[in-house]
Amino acid sequence: MYLTQPLHKALQERPHATALVCGERRHTFAQFVDRVARLAAVLQDLGVQPGDRVGLLALNSDRYVEYLYATWWAGGVINPVNIRWSAREIAYSLDDSDTRILLADANFAEVARQQRELSRSLKTLVHFGDGPAPEGVADAEALMAQAQPVPDARRGGSDLAAVMYTGGTTGLPKGVMLTHGNLYAGQLSANMAAKRPDEAVGLNMAPMFHVGGTGLTL
Repeated sequence: MYLTQPLHKALQERPHATALVCGERRHTFAQFVDRVARLAAVLQDLGVQPGDRVGLLALNSDRYVEYLYATWWAGGVINPVNIRWSAREIAYSLDDSDTRILLADANFAEVARQQRELSRSLKTLVHFGDGPAPEGVADAEALMAQAQPVPDARRGGSDLAAVMYTGGTTGLPKGVMLTHGNLYAGQLSANMAAKRPDEAVGLNMAPMFHVGGTGLTL
């Protein structure tokens, strides 16, 4: 059970079918997988090793889906950052999970910049969203344009896939560690409970930093 498996299946069976729609942007599965493999190459060039955490601070978008799969494609572990947290709460989660790379869109550029001062673990900040990258911040789109797609690391089973933080209602938030098998089995169960037709179109309204939004995406 590895979470990138559906991408290989879609690429083989329906490469020209629409994979993602976000505003005016539309990507086929072939385009989607190409962007995932290029972003994975960028992450590896930035130092991501198997099991390393990669964070994202952003609103829901097609790029969020690319981040999820690219992190797994690169062999890493997702840490979707709660956009409702303060800068210090975000820094706590980065340090608690040893997240060294943080991607952020334009909506959270300033909060992301503050992490350079607040977080001990953060080493690299990357702009991943619309508009130009802030000064001194790497631009994921520019790096992806220059990158060569890399092979899928194909981590799966008991390999760690995600660190998803709780709300912290009874204390500090806890990073819940989920394996590829955990998330894969959850989605199999969801599909058995409510089968999706082959041509189904999904609209994800749930925040993707939450396990519910991530689950809907998968």
